[in-house]
Amino acid sequence: MSSAKLHTHPLYTSPSTGFLSCLPATWIPYAELMRVHKPAGILYVYFPFLFGSFFAACLSNPIPAPSEMMFANIKLFAVAFVLRSVGCTWNDIVDRELDSKVARCRNRPMARGAMSPTTAYIFTVNQYLMLFALLVPYSSQCLPYIPPLIALGTFYPFAKRITSYAQVVLGFTLAWGTLVGCIMMKVFPLELGISPSTLGLLALSLSYVFWTITYDTIYAFQDIKDDTQAGIMSMAIRHKIHIKPFLFAMSLIQTGFLILTGVMIGAGPAFYTGVVGTVVLLVQMVTAVDVGNPSSCWWWFKYGALLVGGSEFLSLLGEYLRRL
Repeated sequence: MSSAKLHTHPLYTSPSTGFLSCLPATWIPYAELMRVHKPAGILYVYFPFLFGSFFAACLSNPIPAPSEMMFANIKLFAVAFVLRSVGCTWNDIVDRELDSKVARCRNRPMARGAMSPTTAYIFTVNQYLMLFALLVPYSSQCLPYIPPLIALGTFYPFAKRITSYAQVVLGFTLAWGTLVGCIMMKVFPLELGISPSTLGLLALSLSYVFWTITYDTIYAFQDIKDDTQAGIMSMAIRHKIHIKPFLFAMSLIQTGFLILTGVMIGAGPAFYTGVVGTVVLLVQMVTAVDVGNPSSCWWWFKYGALLVGGSEFLSLLGEYLRRL
């Protein structure tokens, strides 16, 4: 594929504003690999941990105090931050040649040659060590859940080379965080057996899978022209002809799983009020986004985290407060 057919992009210049501009020049490539300057992605990784912790709190007897929930979620946010960082680093290592063909991505550290693959691999290992250090206090309980999480995260950047449904892989990778959130609250999914609580947790996790498909498909439309030329596969390319009905279908399935979550745990009106809010925001998001406009796709990807994710959290928070 001739590079002349790909979108042009300005040569890289060091950041002159924002957090990255405050860092020493030698630190900037590492911070860019971690995407510390793009916090929306951190929220998408953190939300399943948050949802899982409050879901587990609703099952607990006695109900954990608000202070316990706060401290647990400080730890979960730290885990999510490192997990997202290592995921972005690994993604950039694997995708460095593909990123060089995509205008929005070609100035990433690996694509522009700001860091050698060896250095990036060492950085990845160090981040994994940090992640394991955070999980050491819960090592015995977390052990059955960590290998699948690592396997899914490792496979994700390769998925876009062999299937149009890499967003499904990403969805299951992120949704795994609901299980870790439960563990942090001393609710162990493997010990729940076949019960309404288990079905509720499964429904909550699957709702996040379909939410991930929605927002990441919108995100992928930013690069759809370059991705098509570079041979990168995605659900945006696969379903571009009927994208709005497809996104509405994903949102409908997500809503169904949220309702099933509430039914399985005997949720009260506060939970379903939050679900209604989530539905309204999903409809607004899918209706308003202009998939032909990268700026619109980025806006809805960025602020959808706060809107839809925040509304879903309020559902679980309302249920937790009802039972407190």
